[in-house]
Amino acid sequence: MTEESNSGIKIPADTIGRPKYVNQAVALILASLLVGCGGGSGSPGSAAVSCGPYPEQTTSLYILPYEVGTGHRMVHGNCTAPGTSHQTGGTRQYAYDFEMPIGTILIAARSGEVSAVEQSNMDGTRVPGEENFVMITHDDGTHGRYFHITQNGSMVTLGQMVNQGDPIALSGDSGESHGPHLHFVVEPAGQSPLVPRGGTPVTFLNTGPHPNGLREGTVYAAGPYPGCNCAP
Repeated sequence: MTEESNSGIKIPADTIGRPKYVNQAVALILASLLVGCGGGSGSPGSAAVSCGPYPEQTTSLYILPYEVGTGHRMVHGNCTAPGTSHQTGGTRQYAYDFEMPIGTILIAARSGEVSAVEQSNMDGTRVPGEENFVMITHDDGTHGRYFHITQNGSMVTLGQMVNQGDPIALSGDSGESHGPHLHFVVEPAGQSPLVPRGGTPVTFLNTGPHPNGLREGTVYAAGPYPGCNCAP
């Protein structure tokens, strides 16, 4: 567990900014609710259900959460079939799972403050509640959540300000996972970053068109974006 959270997961407690520690047992229960990526939609390669509406991609505030010049297959999309972990109306309906090898560099999809970090758990346990993660709270109060990072894979610390595109973690296969991947979701403002509410529809500025969300089974390449100072 991180130095900041050796008594539990440290998150902002209130608007004054005082931290509180969540009891480890409670934290594990929360984490088991936060993410469980064991089941796909049953229709890889199908178009995402148009369960948005989705924001206009050309003005999106988000980029893909991995480095420019790389591409990864999106294996589990939004609003999937009943009984799957991203099912319509569920607590993870607007999450995306990107297949990637353990140790892939993850970047901040949007600028913000690191609001929660867990990195103590081993990869490959398949145990709910043992997910490692980094969470970033944006200036409008929304939360970007990056799950299943590898053990000791955080590249940021609690309270750190990060810019869009900054390296934040190494991907992994921790907790309840179907294999090495990144589970990414943006949660609405007005709640703890640890509480799943189903997420919110997002589009990504620096990849191919996806007006109804990313398409399962498709490899999405991360291209340059304004201000990235990076080569195509």
